[in-house]
Amino acid sequence: MYQTVLKVSAGVFAGLTMAAGVSFAAPYHSEATQSVIGPRLQLLQQQQRIEVLRGFFDRLNLRRAGKGSFGVSAIGDTGLSAGDAALTNALSVWASANYNNAENSFPSIAYDADTYGFSLGLDYAASDTVNVGAFLSYANTDTETPFNGGGSDTDAYTVGPYVSVMLNEIFTVDASIGYTFSEIENRSVVGLVTVTGDQDAETWFASANISATKWFENNIGLTGRLGYSYSDSDNEAYVDSTGTPVAATESQLGQLQVAARVSYYTENVLPYIGLTYVNDIDNERVIAAPLPSDDDDEFIANAGATFFGEGPLSGGIDVSYNFGRDDTDGFGIGANVNYRF
Repeated sequence: MYQTVLKVSAGVFAGLTMAAGVSFAAPYHSEATQSVIGPRLQLLQQQQRIEVLRGFFDRLNLRRAGKGSFGVSAIGDTGLSAGDAALTNALSVWASANYNNAENSFPSIAYDADTYGFSLGLDYAASDTVNVGAFLSYANTDTETPFNGGGSDTDAYTVGPYVSVMLNEIFTVDASIGYTFSEIENRSVVGLVTVTGDQDAETWFASANISATKWFENNIGLTGRLGYSYSDSDNEAYVDSTGTPVAATESQLGQLQVAARVSYYTENVLPYIGLTYVNDIDNERVIAAPLPSDDDDEFIANAGATFFGEGPLSGGIDVSYNFGRDDTDGFGIGANVNYRF
């Protein structure tokens, strides 16, 4: 469900009524970058947050089932007892590096955004079935926006806790919350003048998931996941380099995710393929310019592998492709590593 509240500024009015030479199809040419596409970039940022924690949670669930941990390799025979043994090493550190790209081809708001992120986490096994932890993340998003001849550069810093609980041999639940502080450098071209402006932003977010995994004797695992994530982003007002005030913007995004994955287990590597359906069930924006209506759902196809061996070190790699959202597609790649003490 989408709801948009419009704040009309002098820049928007000028963009809609300028003399010949400027197309009405591009009314945002004089607007600050984040004032127009900030809500769209929220989709990209939310996806990367989810991917970072999912890489850790998925590997944790493997260990709980006694698979891929300190040489434990028999799927059908070990069961939870092997997972319990592996979890006697209660403390671990993990790290991940991610790259995501999103492109929009709609002429009046076209953009190309690249996000590079790095996260570091600390995890503690409070019991055989409960893990708690915390993470820190840094991400840089570089965005090019042809509609205003500019773009934006964003540095984002995130911190948050998480918890994961194993309910039984099949079901697990996990939840996380966090806070992101961002520093944004906006740029655009108005006439022959390059206009710049710095602004701060903050985001609160939360996510919860329930997952079910069934392993079969032929080393094939089937996993399903139902999840919900929500983020609330506020970009502060600022004054640009020409002395023009730029209004604050707000956006809220709630997404439902339904995912399925097929895995194949071997002694040292677990390859997998998956598909996730994402629906923006709640999307509200307070912005400075009227935007074209959004498509509210998409699919994310992904493939990857988890690697493990005899010792406490494990890791993984994942690639993904976004499709199905009007005028927008994207792809990503991520790698993670975990060391248990």
